[in-house]
Amino acid sequence: MTSRRNFLKNVGSGAAVAGVAGAGVIAAPSIAKAQQSFKFRLNHFSGETSMFYTLTILPFVERLKKLSSGRIEFQPFPGGVLSPPLEAYKAVEDGIADAGQLTPLYIVNRDPVNTFYGGHVGGMPPEMMMHWLYKGGGQELLAEHRRATMKLHSIPLSIGPNEIWHSHVPIRTSADLKGLKFRTAGAWAQILNEYFGGAATTVAGSEIYTMLERKGVDVIEWSSPAENIKMGFQNAAPYIIMPAPHTNCFLFELIMPVAKWDALPDDVKFMIETAARASTPETLFAWTIEDMKAMKEMRKSKAEIITPDPSLADDLREAGRKWAYKKAEEQTAKGDPWMKKVTDSYYAFYDDWMENAVYRAVD
Repeated sequence: MTSRRNFLKNVGSGAAVAGVAGAGVIAAPSIAKAQQSFKFRLNHFSGETSMFYTLTILPFVERLKKLSSGRIEFQPFPGGVLSPPLEAYKAVEDGIADAGQLTPLYIVNRDPVNTFYGGHVGGMPPEMMMHWLYKGGGQELLAEHRRATMKLHSIPLSIGPNEIWHSHVPIRTSADLKGLKFRTAGAWAQILNEYFGGAATTVAGSEIYTMLERKGVDVIEWSSPAENIKMGFQNAAPYIIMPAPHTNCFLFELIMPVAKWDALPDDVKFMIETAARASTPETLFAWTIEDMKAMKEMRKSKAEIITPDPSLADDLREAGRKWAYKKAEEQTAKGDPWMKKVTDSYYAFYDDWMENAVYRAVD
């Protein structure tokens, strides 16, 4: 940690034109407000060759730079540079990074509310999720929760499609999950253990291939076809299970300490919010196209593709809802209202969509 702080000190002092070194904001006092420049160290959780990095954060960084005519710059740091991937939120809270573009999936154990934003088991697919976020109150709840519980400001930034599993055993029903050693994270790790008799473990992405290849686990989930094929998982296990209903989409958020965000001029906030909102569906579009390309290659691999029985998705969907309401009760008993508040909003919108969006064509 000492060497990391020294590194950050050098980064901050090299970047600062005026103001406090490492504060993340470059603003010369004698220059008019409209000419102020802002530069932030942006923490990430994944490597720079990963689609999690190239498709979820780089387009936002470039869009914001153009939108602001260079006034606002987020300098992204891949996972492991400013902090270990699983400690990425803490790095922002501790001031090691000025901001983060991160997945709530990794802090579900800290607060179960994060399951709904990190990719809830049997939950919303991407289109439904974006409607809930932007028109159903999901974004506002996330922002309120972050401020109340973490002293962070949050903005949705990027969304991706559902994931797949790579396995040493065929999985067709929920009964096949019993006893399996499963590399995963978030609520699915808890639900797998509690409801299906599995044995979940969580490790960073860099460790997954070796663990799978050497049969340290029976099954892994990491991402969708395009990211997984880059990791080579189709060569490390004989079966590909798709779709994998443990998560039907995954969301990332831009976070910044409340004090830092609130001090920004309104026009700067607006440009950041605008760039983030434009980048969120763009990520989904780009990721889906890459997944389609990847599927062509996966079909050429030696791995057998297994389509699970529809009952698997039904069982996971039911378990995800039961788990969420159970956690809501537990948190309410502790005096924490947030899990119930978000659970009620999430499932009210989910049920409304399922009942009243039946007129829509579904693929």
